[in-house]
Amino acid sequence: MRISKRNERNGRNEQSKQNRRKRIFLLSLPAVAALGAVAAVVVGPTLPLSGKGTFCLTGAATDMTLAGTGEATSSGRCVALPGKGNLSTDLMAGDIPLRGGMRLYTAQHRLDVTNLRIRIDNRTTSADLSVDGSSPVRVTFLTYAISPRHVTVTYPTVGARAMSLRLAEPAGPAFRKAFPAGRLHQGEELFTFDGTATFSSPR
Repeated sequence: MRISKRNERNGRNEQSKQNRRKRIFLLSLPAVAALGAVAAVVVGPTLPLSGKGTFCLTGAATDMTLAGTGEATSSGRCVALPGKGNLSTDLMAGDIPLRGGMRLYTAQHRLDVTNLRIRIDNRTTSADLSVDGSSPVRVTFLTYAISPRHVTVTYPTVGARAMSLRLAEPAGPAFRKAFPAGRLHQGEELFTFDGTATFSSPR
C-alpha cells in the first residue's frame, strides 16, 4: 500500500513537472513579442528539439543555382536540411547543428557549404565554405534578426517562416571568389528561411 502511494505521488510529481515546463514555455511567448530582436537578459530553460530548415534563394541571387548535398533535399531554388539541437523555451538561446549541406554554383565556379550550425544566441549561422574544391574554411555564413511575426508556436512544435538570412561579412571573401561577377554583396539577403521543429522532454 505504501509503495502504491509512493508511485502515485511520483507520477503526480512528474506530471506536475511536465505541466510546469509547458506553462513556462507558453508564458515566455509574450516576452518574445515584447523583446523582438533584442536578446533576453534571463534565458528560459533549454530543451532538446529536432526538425528541419528550408533555405530558398532570393531574387538577388538569380545568377547562381542551389543544390542540396548529403542528407539535404532539393526542390526548385530551395534546400531542406534536417537538424537536431537545443533551444531555450523563450526562443532566445540555443544551438542547432544541421545535417547535409548545400552547393551554390555557376558554370564557372562552385561554393560548397557544409556543417551548418544555427546559433540562436547571436543570430548567426556558421558553416564550412569551400570554393571549387579548396580546403574548407569555418566562418560566420549568415546573419538574421528575430521578429514575432516570423515565429509560431503550438507546443511542442515551434516554427519559423519567411525569415530573411543575410550574407555575413566573414563569408564575403569566399563568396566573391566563387562568384566574382555576382550582384550579391555581404549584408544583403541571400536566403529566406522556413523551419519547423519539435521539442522533446529531457531525459
